[in-house]
Amino acid sequence: MKTKVCALCTIEETTLYRVQITKGKTWIFVCTDCCNKVKVEPNYRYGGTWKGDRH
Repeated sequence: MKTKVCALCTIEETTLYRVQITKGKTWIFVCTDCCNKVKVEPNYRYGGTWKGDRH
């Protein structure tokens, strides 16, 4: 399985969510817990799910 590090809490996970939390074109990958926390941000946008269990 592949892993990536959450851009906010730096925990390594096999499933991350591509989100924007600021205006502009910057996307970050965040874990489930951090994704739930940033959903209240006024500029929050969801951009897809990355899963490391794909071959």
